[in-house]
Parts: sequence; C-alpha cells; structure tokens
Amino acid sequence: MKSHPQEGFYARFLGGFSLDYEGEEIRINRNLQNISMQMLLMLLKAGVDGIEKKELLAIVRPDQWDLKKRQNNFRQQIHILRGSFEGSGFPEGEYVVSAGSRFHFTMEHAVRSDTQRLDHLIEKLKEGALEWPGTYCQEAQTLYKAYCQAYTGEFLPMLGGEEWVAVESAYYQKWYSTCIHNRCQLLKEQGQYEAMLELCTAASHIHPYDEWQAGQIECLMAMDRYGEAQEIYEGSSEIFYKDLVSTSLDEVMSRYQGLEKRIYGKHALARLKQDLEEKEREEDGPFYCSYPSFQDAYRFIARLAERTGAKNLLLLCTLTEGTEEAGKQLRPLEAPIGTGRIELWPGGEDGTSAGIKMRDTETDDLEEKMGWLKKVLVDQLRTGDFYTRYSQTQYLALLAEAKEEDGEGILDRLERAWEGYGQEGKTEAEFSLVEMDV
Repeated sequence: MKSHPQEGFYARFLGGFSLDYEGEEIRINRNLQNISMQMLLMLLKAGVDGIEKKELLAIVRPDQWDLKKRQNNFRQQIHILRGSFEGSGFPEGEYVVSAGSRFHFTMEHAVRSDTQRLDHLIEKLKEGALEWPGTYCQEAQTLYKAYCQAYTGEFLPMLGGEEWVAVESAYYQKWYSTCIHNRCQLLKEQGQYEAMLELCTAASHIHPYDEWQAGQIECLMAMDRYGEAQEIYEGSSEIFYKDLVSTSLDEVMSRYQGLEKRIYGKHALARLKQDLEEKEREEDGPFYCSYPSFQDAYRFIARLAERTGAKNLLLLCTLTEGTEEAGKQLRPLEAPIGTGRIELWPGGEDGTSAGIKMRDTETDDLEEKMGWLKKVLVDQLRTGDFYTRYSQTQYLALLAEAKEEDGEGILDRLERAWEGYGQEGKTEAEFSLVEMDV
C-alpha cells in the first residue's frame, strides 16, 4: 500500500475503492453502482478542482430526452447523495457544494487520490516528450518507473461496465502499457532481466489478458530458468487459446526453440547441418541442452527404452537450505546459508531416493555456486549423458543406460568430486536419483 499524507480525504480507485479521512477508513455501506454513489466517485476523483455539472448530468438517465425531467432527476440524486453522509463516519461539514457551473465534494478539506499521482506523472511525460532525446534518457526512465510503481490495478474494476469508468480505465491502462514497454526496452538492452521480470510479473497479475507473460518467459529464458518459463507458458496458453488462435507467447517460445529459423538457398543443406551441430561442446563431458529440448530427448529415450529394455536414471541436483537430519525435506536455496556437514544416504525400500546433502559457511554468489555444481556434472557424467538448467538452483540430468544399482557409485563420485573442488563446507546440495519409467 502506497503512503500518502494523512490530512483530509484520500481515495483509492486503482484495483478497487476505499476512502480515508485523516488516515482512518470510512466505510460506505451503499451500492457503488447507484447513480448517487457514482456521482460521489466522480467528485472524489476530481479533487479540489471539482467537476462540471454537465459531466455529472451525463450519467443521470442518459436515455431520458426530456431535459426538465433529467434536471429533476439530477437534483434528486444530489439530495440522496448529501443524505448519505449523515451517520456514515464523515466529519461534520458541507458536502457536494456548487461554485458556478462546477461541483465539489467539499470546500473544507483537502481531497487527494491515487489517480492524481498518475495524472501528475502523465503531465510530466507529456511536457518532456519534445525535449528528451528518447525513451532511454534518465528523466523519462525515472517517470516510467514511478508510473509503474504507482499503478496498482485497474480503475474501479467493479464498475467496468459503466461508460465513464471504462474511459478512465482505458486511459490509465494505456499509459501503464507505454511505461512498462519503454522501461523494459532499456532493462533488456542493459541485461537487467531480474528487474524486467519483476515488471512483467506485476503487469501479468494486474492485466492477465495483455500477454505480459510473454515478457516473463523471455526474461526467464535469458536467465536460463527454463523450467519456470515452461510453467508460465503452459499455465498461460490455456487461458489465451480459449479465445485466440495464437498469442505472443507462441512467438516467444518459437523463437526460443528455433522454430522460426528457416534456411533457403543452394547452400541450404550445408547451412542446416551447421546449424544442427553442437555448439561449445564440453570436452568428453555430457551434452547440455535447453529444458524444452531436454523434455523432447527424455521422451525419445523413454520410447527407445521400451524397445531395447535399456535402463536409465534421472538425476536432480539442487542447491538447498535444510536440516542436518538425513531424509528430511530440503528447501531450494534462496540466500547464503550457515555451517554444516556432508551426509550420504542410500535409497530406502519405500522408494526414497538416495542422496547427498552438503552444508556451507560462505556467502558466494548463487550463480558462482551453480557454476561449481555444473563443473561437477561436466567432469563426472559421461559423453552420452545430457543435462539442463531446470531452475535458478537446479540442474536435471539423464544418465543413459545406467541402472538403479549404479546409483550408490554415481552419488559417491559426485560427493567426492564436490569435496575435491573444495566445496565441502561451503554450500549445501542435494543429489537425487530415480530410475526412468518405461
């Protein structure tokens, strides 16, 4: 919740409605869809500037062509509105007052709102549009960031069917979209994907049908967090495909998986072969692939195993923080952790996976720790194995033609490799093995 001066009235319109006086909430026990209540909302939004009578009159029986009857209805609604303040927690004073052709909620107290903050930022953006060299200048970026932080939800979502509300909502949403787009452009250029992810995640919660999930996916893929990207894609695409044939999510995922690469010309086959070849191969190490590619390879190996009867093992490697008691649930690492020791435990008869956990005292950067974990896999797994970065703290590997009875030896090798790299006592990790189903 954004802070604001605790003097006079403060109205919140974004994401819902609430009204405070001197920091204390005033509860309005009336249906906001009533004409008199909509007048109140319009007056509060107008603040100290007030609002023209014709704007209030526009929402009073717009189907009534008899002007005299509309004027009578208008006066009746004003009377109802004034009566609603009695015994409702409003401080004593005169409310709904006119000054010439303009009406004001009150002339005795300050009236502020969250939309006034947005209006102020929009005016600043409009003023600087002709002076700034582009969207990347510091002044513009400061305003873009401020607008994204101040915009906390759709304008009066419970009244979205009212014409005046729809107009206001579209206006603020359009500026929100512009600010996020321009802000993300710079963050992407600077490689600040965490900040960009935070922006797109907030936007996807506020406006889930505006496809900001595509930005989330792009950020996660850029940070090698393929498992999370796949989850967002699968969770979001189901929503969009009910109404749309395709979405920007498809564009992002197809670009990621290389589906948009089409090669033509007389050297097409040679270029295609070059494009298919493994890049940056680890010498005599396992094959690294993206998570969607890992899924495809896993399914292919599973089908191959059905025909040949070969056994394969799935290995999950996780940096964790947890307890020192073997077998207790461990949580993915979120921050540097304290001291501890290494333990190796075998798989149980109840199907519990074998594992190792290691505890650590230093505050190395998470990516540096993941780098050491990757080095263990590269050095200890075979050329025919393959692995992928599954999340911020996890690697997945498929060990081809490896049996369950090989598990103890594999885990022992991983443990000794970790110790050999000097990682004992510096971080905690869990290695879990399970036999691939056929």
